Amino acid sequence: MPRSNKDAPTLQVDDVSPFMEAYRTLKANIEFASRRRPIRAVAIASAVPGEGKSTTALYLASAYARAGRTVVLIDGDIRKPTLHQVIDRHRSPGLTDYLLDPGMMPSYVLTDTMVGAAFIGAGRSVPNPSDLLASERMTELIALLKQAYDMVIVDTPPILAAIDAKIVAAKCDGVLLVLESGKAREKAVLKAKAELAQANANLLGAVLNKMSRKSMDPYADYGK
Repeated sequence: MPRSNKDAPTLQVDDVSPFMEAYRTLKANIEFASRRRPIRAVAIASAVPGEGKSTTALYLASAYARAGRTVVLIDGDIRKPTLHQVIDRHRSPGLTDYLLDPGMMPSYVLTDTMVGAAFIGAGRSVPNPSDLLASERMTELIALLKQAYDMVIVDTPPILAAIDAKIVAAKCDGVLLVLESGKAREKAVLKAKAELAQANANLLGAVLNKMSRKSMDPYADYGK
């Protein structure tokens, strides 16, 4: 299933920009954590909507691909998926189609490569997304993809909006909590952290998102 990164399209982002450097640092921190416990599947979550978790998932996948790793990005936000629109791919066939059809293979739901990574859309809308995500078939899919790819990245719904994120986080090797700079509320963050702990999810850390460019590059004015 893995595809070569050689001819895959990439995001139009400067590799030497502070923006991409931040995601390379995030990738490196995950790899440091992997020395204690193998981390091959990571869920990306946020406490509430609008904190940039989907963007984080997308650019983290790009950082892995640009480093020559094979990576698959899954849109696990079945209720309100957005990744397929951002990268101009189809929502279905995708994750729910695979989970609902015992005869469907993962290779059928993978779209062509983007940012150097394979992509599995959310799939068709279903009335019971949490039941599907909690299924043994979802566990088997993540295990299968971990064998086929260097990294599996799963975008999830906001933790306080649905139980889905807790379910997916518990099935992955770790979860990153995305917080919006200047807007994250302490009560919501603490509740989200407690929800993940209740699910026995391995919280790898928090990602502070939507910071100003200058704050991302403390040496921007050095030498001026």
